[in-house]
Amino acid sequence: MRKREKTGGRSKGTPNKTTAETKQLLQNVVSKQIEMLETTLNKLEPVDRVNALSKLLPYILPKQQDIAITNTNEFLSESERDRRIKELLEKAKSLET
Repeated sequence: MRKREKTGGRSKGTPNKTTAETKQLLQNVVSKQIEMLETTLNKLEPVDRVNALSKLLPYILPKQQDIAITNTNEFLSESERDRRIKELLEKAKSLET
């Protein structure tokens, strides 16, 4: 089956005007709310304030990854242990960037 050529409507790659307007409107609303965030948080009860802040943290701090310990039944020599520690430190540094 042959594909038909596109006729009418927006050209390929042209942004949707409604989507762009909605996005701009939401950015304006969020910007105004961020300016008032400290005042709003101070009005909350302590428990509610902690809950609100804990929900905001994932947007500020990077998510930490779990590090699994393997081969717990084996004993490593001192040089093997040092090599493994060096490998894990390099892996941790690469995950931070």
